[in-house]
Amino acid sequence: MDDHALEPVPRSRRKPLLQLIVVQVGWNISVSSFLVGGVIGAGTTFGEGMAAIAFGNLVLAVVASLIGVIGFRTGLTSYLASRAVFGSFGSVLVSIVLGIVAMGFIGVLMDTWGGAVNHLIPAIPRSVFVVAFALAILTTAIFGFKGLHRFSAVAVPVQVAIGVFALVRIGSLDGGFGEVFAVAPAAAIGFPAAVSAVVATWVTGAALVSDVQRYALRARDVVISCFLSFVVGVGTFEVIATVSAMKVGQSNFVIVMQGLGLLAPAAVLLFLALWNTADNNIYSASLAFTSASNLMKLKLTKPVWTVVAVVIAVGIAFLGLADQFNKFLGVIGVVVPPFAGLLIAHFWVVQRHTDAARVLQGVPRVRWEAVACWIAAALIAWFGEFLMVNAIEGLVSGFVLYTVVGLLLRRSRVSTVDTVEA
Repeated sequence: MDDHALEPVPRSRRKPLLQLIVVQVGWNISVSSFLVGGVIGAGTTFGEGMAAIAFGNLVLAVVASLIGVIGFRTGLTSYLASRAVFGSFGSVLVSIVLGIVAMGFIGVLMDTWGGAVNHLIPAIPRSVFVVAFALAILTTAIFGFKGLHRFSAVAVPVQVAIGVFALVRIGSLDGGFGEVFAVAPAAAIGFPAAVSAVVATWVTGAALVSDVQRYALRARDVVISCFLSFVVGVGTFEVIATVSAMKVGQSNFVIVMQGLGLLAPAAVLLFLALWNTADNNIYSASLAFTSASNLMKLKLTKPVWTVVAVVIAVGIAFLGLADQFNKFLGVIGVVVPPFAGLLIAHFWVVQRHTDAARVLQGVPRVRWEAVACWIAAALIAWFGEFLMVNAIEGLVSGFVLYTVVGLLLRRSRVSTVDTVEA
């Protein structure tokens, strides 16, 4: 259950490619894929929509591969790796902020789920459904990678089968796919906006793939699983949702599936997708809290923090914040992508020659330049308008700022050492 939360994953515990693919694809098949597909289906032509999905997920696959290879090389979680970037105590701030943001997101999803089921069965209070769902996802998240793999091994084939059946159903209706190919949106959103929707939805997940990819046996396994999970996994379900929306003329996926006569399968699909989203976020948050508490001398294990994370999510759900879902997405899209940009800059540019086994040696208590770049990149993402969406602005800003500052400081230190030795 501790799942190597405070140490590199040893070579003897690394997992084969198939397990990586199953877990990563399971994580990426989420409710957001159906929401994005509905938006694209209602606002683009077929060709434009397919191009936006393909391009956006290629961008995500590249970002995820860069982050994932960091996890493979070091064997560290995203939060342990952040110690090398932000310093030992600087990473406490990062872990706490990212962990709480993730639990806020899951709490809002729980509240949304409880409200939806309560409308179907009014006799049972919303809180009962929230607690039941929380206990369900705890049974997989608490076992770490093994729990995620076991659930995804069952859920992914079911989700794929339902998705394929939906496409077959569309093809069998009057007009078949011909109507989809010829659709003209009533309110076009354009290609850039469609790409933005695809990237913004999953750039945060791409920033945290080290939590899974640290189990990889080879760097190529990271790249293969990331491309399969984003380009094939996410892309396929966004295509299914997009085509369904174009056929029915409605962006709400539940209404779309109801129009296709598939309401019951849609309920199963969304429930499994919601579970995938929730247990992966709880898993990631528990790793964050474990890392932070270790540095603060609170000797609580990962299983304990998993339970705490679920309790936090339930507490947020009880606040009744379901209508704040978009606001939480906005906060996550501003805070997390700059973190990914800094990680990529540190391990691929600024400290690219550092041996993987020594990345946490000689780390300062706080690397203030990294903290400053993170905050600055988040502010640029919030106020800037130079790229398609906040998440991309934050990612690029974090990478550029830390690359420039990090290289300048490293050159300055080298010059100082040379001067002293002379």
